[in-house]
Amino acid sequence: MSQGNSLDALEAMGLTFDEVEAADKAIVNKSKSGGRDKRICVCGHAVSKHTTYAGILTCKPSAMLCPCKKIHAVLTADDTRMFLRKTEGAGAMHALSRGIYACISAGKGVEWIIELACARCGKNDSKVVPVPVSASGRASDGPTGFDALLCSSCRTEV
Repeated sequence: MSQGNSLDALEAMGLTFDEVEAADKAIVNKSKSGGRDKRICVCGHAVSKHTTYAGILTCKPSAMLCPCKKIHAVLTADDTRMFLRKTEGAGAMHALSRGIYACISAGKGVEWIIELACARCGKNDSKVVPVPVSASGRASDGPTGFDALLCSSCRTEV
Protein backbone atom coordinates (compact mmCIF):
# COMPACT_ATOMS: atom_id res chain seq x y z
CA MET A 1 0.00 0.00 0.00
CA SER A 2 1.21 3.45 -0.76
CA GLN A 3 0.95 6.38 1.59
CA GLY A 4 -1.08 8.22 -1.04
CA ASN A 5 -3.85 5.60 -0.85
CA SER A 6 -3.78 5.75 2.93
CA LEU A 7 -4.24 9.52 2.87
CA ASP A 8 -7.30 8.93 0.69
CA ALA A 9 -8.85 7.08 3.67
CA LEU A 10 -8.70 10.27 5.76
CA GLU A 11 -9.84 12.45 2.88
CA ALA A 12 -12.85 10.17 2.39
CA MET A 13 -13.94 11.25 5.88
CA GLY A 14 -13.30 14.90 5.14
CA LEU A 15 -10.19 15.03 7.33
CA THR A 16 -6.61 16.00 6.59
CA PHE A 17 -3.46 14.32 7.85
CA ASP A 18 -2.37 17.55 9.61
CA GLU A 19 -5.77 17.95 11.32
CA VAL A 20 -5.71 14.42 12.78
CA GLU A 21 -2.04 14.76 13.74
CA ALA A 22 -2.79 17.93 15.74
CA ALA A 23 -5.77 16.29 17.47
CA ASP A 24 -3.73 13.17 18.30
CA LYS A 25 -0.91 15.22 19.82
CA ALA A 26 -3.38 17.25 21.90
CA ILE A 27 -4.95 14.07 23.30
CA VAL A 28 -1.57 12.48 24.09
CA ASN A 29 -0.37 15.67 25.81
CA LYS A 30 -3.57 15.85 27.87
CA SER A 31 -3.15 12.29 29.19
CA LYS A 32 0.54 12.90 29.95
CA SER A 33 -0.23 16.11 31.85
CA GLY A 34 -2.55 14.39 34.30
CA GLY A 35 -5.83 14.83 32.42
CA ARG A 36 -7.18 11.70 34.07
CA ASP A 37 -9.95 12.01 36.62
CA LYS A 38 -8.42 11.05 39.96
CA ARG A 39 -11.56 11.59 42.03
CA ILE A 40 -13.01 8.82 44.17
CA CYS A 41 -16.73 8.52 44.96
CA VAL A 42 -18.02 7.88 48.48
CA CYS A 43 -18.97 4.38 47.25
CA GLY A 44 -15.22 3.69 47.15
CA HIS A 45 -14.72 3.57 43.38
CA ALA A 46 -13.21 5.95 40.84
CA VAL A 47 -15.61 8.55 39.46
CA SER A 48 -14.41 7.50 36.00
CA LYS A 49 -15.95 4.05 36.59
CA HIS A 50 -19.42 5.64 36.79
CA THR A 51 -21.49 6.13 33.64
CA THR A 52 -24.92 7.60 33.09
CA TYR A 53 -27.07 6.37 30.25
CA ALA A 54 -30.69 7.44 29.77
CA GLY A 55 -30.66 8.91 33.27
CA ILE A 56 -29.52 5.68 34.93
CA LEU A 57 -26.21 5.65 36.82
CA THR A 58 -24.00 2.58 36.66
CA CYS A 59 -20.83 2.03 38.69
CA LYS A 60 -18.72 -0.79 37.29
CA PRO A 61 -15.22 -0.62 38.81
CA SER A 62 -14.23 -4.07 37.49
CA ALA A 63 -16.10 -7.23 36.56
CA MET A 64 -18.28 -6.56 39.60
CA LEU A 65 -21.15 -4.10 39.55
CA CYS A 66 -21.54 -1.58 42.38
CA PRO A 67 -25.12 -0.48 43.18
CA CYS A 68 -24.07 3.20 43.58
CA LYS A 69 -27.01 5.52 42.85
CA LYS A 70 -25.29 8.94 42.95
CA ILE A 71 -21.76 10.17 42.31
CA HIS A 72 -20.35 12.02 45.29
CA ALA A 73 -16.62 12.64 44.88
CA VAL A 74 -14.92 12.80 48.28
CA LEU A 75 -11.19 12.44 47.62
CA THR A 76 -8.51 12.26 44.95
CA ALA A 77 -6.00 9.46 44.64
CA ASP A 78 -2.64 9.16 42.92
CA ASP A 79 -3.72 5.74 41.62
CA THR A 80 -7.44 5.05 41.19
CA ARG A 81 -6.70 1.38 40.46
CA MET A 82 -6.31 0.89 44.21
CA PHE A 83 -10.07 1.47 44.52
CA LEU A 84 -11.24 -1.81 42.99
CA ARG A 85 -12.59 -3.31 46.19
CA LYS A 86 -16.05 -4.42 47.25
CA THR A 87 -17.90 -3.01 50.25
CA GLU A 88 -18.44 -5.71 52.85
CA GLY A 89 -19.76 -3.42 55.59
CA ALA A 90 -19.08 -0.08 57.26
CA GLY A 91 -15.86 1.55 58.44
CA ALA A 92 -12.81 -0.62 57.77
CA MET A 93 -14.89 -3.05 55.69
CA HIS A 94 -16.06 -0.35 53.24
CA ALA A 95 -14.53 -0.11 49.74
CA LEU A 96 -13.52 3.52 50.40
CA SER A 97 -11.49 2.63 53.52
CA ARG A 98 -9.98 -0.42 51.85
CA GLY A 99 -8.97 1.64 48.80
CA ILE A 100 -7.29 4.27 50.98
CA TYR A 101 -5.46 1.46 52.79
CA ALA A 102 -4.32 -0.03 49.43
CA CYS A 103 -3.01 3.39 48.31
CA ILE A 104 -1.05 3.91 51.52
CA SER A 105 0.34 0.36 51.34
CA ALA A 106 1.51 0.98 47.76
CA GLY A 107 3.15 4.29 48.72
CA LYS A 108 0.53 6.33 46.84
CA GLY A 109 -1.23 9.43 48.13
CA VAL A 110 -4.85 10.36 48.74
CA GLU A 111 -6.36 13.74 49.60
CA TRP A 112 -9.83 14.69 50.80
CA ILE A 113 -11.59 17.17 48.51
CA ILE A 114 -14.54 17.72 50.83
CA GLU A 115 -14.78 18.99 54.37
CA LEU A 116 -15.15 15.91 56.54
CA ALA A 117 -18.50 16.22 58.27
CA CYS A 118 -21.19 13.77 59.26
CA ALA A 119 -23.77 13.44 56.49
CA ARG A 120 -26.55 13.09 59.06
CA CYS A 121 -25.89 15.63 61.84
CA GLY A 122 -23.46 17.86 59.95
CA LYS A 123 -20.90 18.02 62.74
CA ASN A 124 -17.33 18.23 61.56
CA ASP A 125 -15.72 17.95 64.98
CA SER A 126 -15.77 14.14 65.11
CA LYS A 127 -14.38 11.32 63.02
CA VAL A 128 -16.55 10.00 60.20
CA VAL A 129 -16.48 6.61 58.49
CA PRO A 130 -18.09 5.39 55.27
CA VAL A 131 -21.32 3.49 55.89
CA PRO A 132 -23.65 1.80 53.40
CA VAL A 133 -27.16 3.01 54.21
CA SER A 134 -30.64 2.23 52.92
CA ALA A 135 -32.72 4.79 51.02
CA SER A 136 -34.33 5.67 54.35
CA GLY A 137 -30.94 6.19 56.04
CA ARG A 138 -30.58 2.95 58.02
CA ALA A 139 -27.07 1.48 58.27
CA SER A 140 -26.57 -1.75 56.34
CA ASP A 141 -24.07 -4.59 56.44
CA GLY A 142 -23.52 -4.63 52.68
CA PRO A 143 -23.67 -2.42 49.62
CA THR A 144 -27.03 -0.73 49.07
CA GLY A 145 -26.28 1.91 46.47
CA PHE A 146 -26.34 4.63 49.10
CA ASP A 147 -23.23 5.49 51.10
CA ALA A 148 -22.64 8.21 53.68
CA LEU A 149 -19.84 9.45 55.89
CA LEU A 150 -21.26 9.20 59.42
CA CYS A 151 -19.93 9.99 62.88
CA SER A 152 -20.00 7.20 65.46
CA SER A 153 -23.09 8.50 67.30
CA CYS A 154 -25.15 8.87 64.08
CA ARG A 155 -23.95 5.49 62.88
CA THR A 156 -25.39 3.80 65.96
CA GLU A 157 -28.61 5.84 65.82
CA VAL A 158 -29.47 4.68 62.30
